[in-house]
Amino acid sequence: MRQAIGRKLTMGAAVAVLVLGANAQNAAAQGKPTTPAKPPTPVTSAAPAKPATPVKPGATAAGGGAADAKAHYQAGEAKFKANDYAGALPEFQAADAFKSTPQSQRYIGMCQDNLGHYTDAVAAYNNFLAAVPPKMVKEGDDLKKRVDTIKAMPGKLHVDSTPPGATVTIDGKPSGVAPTDVDVPPGKHTIHFDLAGYVASDKDADVTFGGKQDVKVELTAKPVETPPFPPIAANPPAPTPAAPVTPPEPPKAHSMVPAIVTGSLAVVAAGVGAVFGILALGDKSTYDTTPTAGTADSGENKALIADMAFGVAITLGVTSAVLFFSKDDDAPKPAASFPPSPDKRPVVAHKVKSFSITPAPIVSPHGGGVGALLRF
Repeated sequence: MRQAIGRKLTMGAAVAVLVLGANAQNAAAQGKPTTPAKPPTPVTSAAPAKPATPVKPGATAAGGGAADAKAHYQAGEAKFKANDYAGALPEFQAADAFKSTPQSQRYIGMCQDNLGHYTDAVAAYNNFLAAVPPKMVKEGDDLKKRVDTIKAMPGKLHVDSTPPGATVTIDGKPSGVAPTDVDVPPGKHTIHFDLAGYVASDKDADVTFGGKQDVKVELTAKPVETPPFPPIAANPPAPTPAAPVTPPEPPKAHSMVPAIVTGSLAVVAAGVGAVFGILALGDKSTYDTTPTAGTADSGENKALIADMAFGVAITLGVTSAVLFFSKDDDAPKPAASFPPSPDKRPVVAHKVKSFSITPAPIVSPHGGGVGALLRF
């Protein structure tokens, strides 16, 4: 009986040693430091055997970690060849988690590249280029060119504003009206938004190569500007009273009496001239039939009186016409006053000169007439 129990304890100790050895190999395959196995505790006849340590699914006594890494790697290759980059990426990442290799980093970079994750792709490519296997030099040269191509790719900015319609300027260059999409080189950029009636705004963006970024700004309306009020004087000057305005005198009525009197005298003088003219013609007719000295003298005197009467009539007629059509002189008006000129020089009103016409009769021993006297 004791021998059977001893054989069972010995077999249990052997299984424990095998399990510890398998765990040590799994730790080495995952890159983890190996913990030295503790010496087995002496087993007494009364102590029961310890259960064996559980093994990871898919692991074998020869090293389960390496087997899992290989399985994930092969699954990733199959999905990559089928253009299932989204499905291949986690397989390569799982394989790389068990054991990181340049091959898995290359595949991770190519998956990220095809999915448009260019920053992560460049990081994985750089990990591969840091330790290129001797048999993959050509692949390394190709990936160097691909990294340079990716780093030269412009980034995309989707620019928008609230309210829309703002003028967009990127790094001082006009770039359209929001909302808009703009390609910009990798790096930091300043986006300026300007909209009438709103306060201008600036936004900074750090764009990665081949990346996409949204830049949106909410503009603030400008405050309504009120015109400034003029300053109020402490003691405003009293207004200057306006000078009283004297109304002009009404014009005097024009008298027609002088014109009527002179006209009447002109008619009388014309009648006298006509009478004496007729008498002079009668004396001339008598003198023609019976020429005598007395008849000649009488005819000459009557003709002279007729001429004088006609001259007075003409003079009085002209005078009556002038008096009838002319107006009485108004009272002298005060000189017009003007406000001072802008250059403070006094303004002088120029006096207009006037003139008058006075008719006058002209009488001579052999005739008569009328004249005019012009006065300035």
